[in-house]
Formats: sequence, C-alpha cells, structure tokens
Amino acid sequence: MGILLYPDRDLPVCYDYSLTCFQPSKMKKVLLTSALLVSLSLSIFAQDKSNVKAFAFEKEIRQNGIQLLDVRRPEEFEEGHIKGSALANWEDKAAFEKEVQRLDKDKPVYVYCRSGKRSNDAAGYLSDHGFKKVVNLEGGILGWKQEGKAIEAGSAAQGIVSEAKH
Repeated sequence: MGILLYPDRDLPVCYDYSLTCFQPSKMKKVLLTSALLVSLSLSIFAQDKSNVKAFAFEKEIRQNGIQLLDVRRPEEFEEGHIKGSALANWEDKAAFEKEVQRLDKDKPVYVYCRSGKRSNDAAGYLSDHGFKKVVNLEGGILGWKQEGKAIEAGSAAQGIVSEAKH
C-alpha cells in the first residue's frame, strides 16, 4: 500500500486498490454533491409557505381550525377586513410577536395585508419560526376586493382560530 507522487503531476496515484485516493477535482465534486444533498434534505423539512390568489384563499379559509391574520395597521383593519380575521400589525413588531405567541404552530395560518408585501414578509417570519403551513393572500385585500370578495368594517377582531364562519 502506498501513494506515489510524480514530480510532473499534481495528483497522487494510488497503487494499492484497497486505498481510495481522492484527486482534488474529484474531492470538489464530492463536496459539492454533499452540500447539495444537505441543502435538499433541509428543504424537505422546511416549513410550508405559499402565495395564493383570492379565489383559493377564500376556499381555504372556509376550513375549520384555520388561523386568519390581517397584518395591516389598526386603522386599515377598521376600514375593512376579511370576516374572522385577527389583527397582528406587522409594523409594530412587539404587538405582532405578542399576537403570534397566541397562534398554534400546527394549524394553518392565513395572512393578508393591503397589497401582499407586508403579509409576504410576515408569512416568511411565521414560516421561519416553525409554523407548519403559512398561506399569503397574493395581492392582499386589494386583490380580494377586486375579485368581489366580501369584507366587514369595524374594529372587532373575531379571534385567532376560525371555525369556518366565512
């Protein structure tokens, strides 16, 4: 068993078949392949976050046991919100995190804002913090209203978990 180094070559040559020698170029391939496999396996365990349009969002929030969050400011919420939603102001991080602590990480969370930007950010936060299923309303409440979907005005939040009252 042994390794020979040739002065005119950069690579070791194995002359014992029981010994596996990695050449630098092969080692790079092995490391890259290993890194790819690790990242793929981590993505399998990643939380589920998706963006859906108003029609699909409306259908899904009719299910029992969902959690519906409006992540806009209180004055926006009072102007009109989806029935059954709870306010969790994304721009007030302390209030948002307090509201999020009340949520069940094992139950689906549906989030929306005015146009979809804040709720997409909030959905990412929820997903990163262990919520198993997070769904963002693509286009926000503007897209919801554009599709002719109902909203209700006032400040009375219905609570965190919906029992399909929509």
